[in-house]
Amino acid sequence: MKRSLLITAFIVILLVLAAVTLTISLASSEVKGTQADEAASDMPFWKTSIIYQAYPRSISDELPDGTGDLVGFNQRPSLMAGITSKVDYLRDLGVGVVWLSPIYESPMKDFGYDISNYTAIDPIFGDMDDFDELVARFHEHGLKVIMDFVPNHSSDQHEWFQKSVRREEPYTDYYVWADPKGTDEDGSPIPPNNWLSVFRGSAWQWSEERGQFFYHQFLASQPDLNFRTPAVREDMQKILTFWLDKGVDGFRVDAVLHLFEVKDMTLNEPEVPGSEDPDDYASLNHIYTTDLPETFPVIRDWRVLLDQYPDKLLMLEVYSNNMETLMKYYGNETYPLADFPFNFLLIDHLKNRSELTGESLRTTVGLWLDNLPKGKWPNWVVGNHDVRRVASRVGEDLVDALNMVILLLPGTPVTYYGEEIGMLDTFISWEDTQDPQGCHWGPDHYQEHSRDPARTPMQWDESKFAGFTTANSTWLPVNPNYKTLNVAAQILAQTSHLKIYRELAVLRREEVFMKGNVSFPVITKDIFTFIRHLESYGQYLVVVNLSQKPVEINLLQNTTQELPQKANVVMRSISDTSENTKPGMEVPLDKLPLTAGEGMVLTLSSEV
Repeated sequence: MKRSLLITAFIVILLVLAAVTLTISLASSEVKGTQADEAASDMPFWKTSIIYQAYPRSISDELPDGTGDLVGFNQRPSLMAGITSKVDYLRDLGVGVVWLSPIYESPMKDFGYDISNYTAIDPIFGDMDDFDELVARFHEHGLKVIMDFVPNHSSDQHEWFQKSVRREEPYTDYYVWADPKGTDEDGSPIPPNNWLSVFRGSAWQWSEERGQFFYHQFLASQPDLNFRTPAVREDMQKILTFWLDKGVDGFRVDAVLHLFEVKDMTLNEPEVPGSEDPDDYASLNHIYTTDLPETFPVIRDWRVLLDQYPDKLLMLEVYSNNMETLMKYYGNETYPLADFPFNFLLIDHLKNRSELTGESLRTTVGLWLDNLPKGKWPNWVVGNHDVRRVASRVGEDLVDALNMVILLLPGTPVTYYGEEIGMLDTFISWEDTQDPQGCHWGPDHYQEHSRDPARTPMQWDESKFAGFTTANSTWLPVNPNYKTLNVAAQILAQTSHLKIYRELAVLRREEVFMKGNVSFPVITKDIFTFIRHLESYGQYLVVVNLSQKPVEINLLQNTTQELPQKANVVMRSISDTSENTKPGMEVPLDKLPLTAGEGMVLTLSSEV
């Protein structure tokens, strides 16, 4: 009897100790979470959040018609619902901002970047009720919604353009019109100058009805608006106000560099020496058609408008190799412009694996950080709808490592849909090609220029068409690898790119990543490292092996700062299955083993 009582008492003690341990553990977690929340509470949402670019045609198709939409028209709670039904996935992924590529009414000659009505939703995606539902649901789940704003040009189907062709006031000068330079031997009008379209060939299109050329920096069906006309700027302000009043949280502004052209239409742009293709946009130096000083007062007007609403984001698409040009778009303390222009350096400088070394990555990261204006905030982008997917450019083995880099460096990371699971480019035949940029180059060269391979449907599961649709076809082919590379499989896997991404999203909310400093202790041809540190909040070391072979590295050699002998593993790339480097393990920094393309996050002793 006594023995039975003793056993019972012992069990009770064990249960009490277990409960106390659990309480302490939960309390510790709550403190950690509270610290992260406190880190975020005094910063604007766009500094603390991951921005996720959703390409609406390719997220989820509910109709089903093979093209993605906004919300399930029958409001059915199924996997086949539109973007709105993915709100739980996005929240659980750890993103805080969803940027929607264009969903406006459009003839879709350039898949939404040719807008025929700036204040209507295209029926392909749904209607305004669907949009209102999306905003409401996303906000309920703590997610912000960013619209893609396309001010440089409209569709030629827009009523403004139709009236401008007919010279109906006040629309006569809403677009950039010019008289011909003369006529050729056949009596055909000659364009006023040599300006070229980004999509190849002359940027001038003749309008027989108006008797003038109109300017188009992109497709001929995308005439450029004339921002020298005050009414155009006023209408753009009204459009922004319309969407702000609907509750959107900011804008990504497309093609900002192209807003203005010089007034003198007789000026020819200088040729780039050595250019062999006179129709190629890159054959000219675009000194008269990009980055004109008149652009900045327009952006300033947008900034002032957004600041009339609480906590709104303004980010700009600015493609330029000139750092001085890029940084101008931040503005300054007395003349603020964008919250940030997109940082495309990791795309432009790292086009393939041969260009990716520890030194090149350090140089590329430093270019932005070292040129950043005082008080401004960096951002990091490795992919978008205009370029090859990052896993196809530099290698599948680097998926986790590059997500570690962009999510843990100081600044805001921007993730293109599918990067969290390591989606790859899809081969698209000439017959299936949709992208006008690819179509303009013809069947022999379309693969070099088409953007379709990076725009294919999101791979949700292993069912037909990757769970994207129940239709009989998709607007672009689904990558054949969807049977194994999909969200559902990565959720079930013990380790996966998706799980690493989610862990990173949680980790980056810690105070040290929100407000900490950064240093780069060891940089070699194969190795890239950085430390995030903040007094009283510890230190994290990120190590990336950029070579295509496993290595054992000595981080204590050639380091620019003192490092401890050992560190503790927080997370590692899924390619690493060693028992010696499992999360929680202590590892020696003088003999740190890394698989090919591996990234590893470690904690350092606070004494260093």
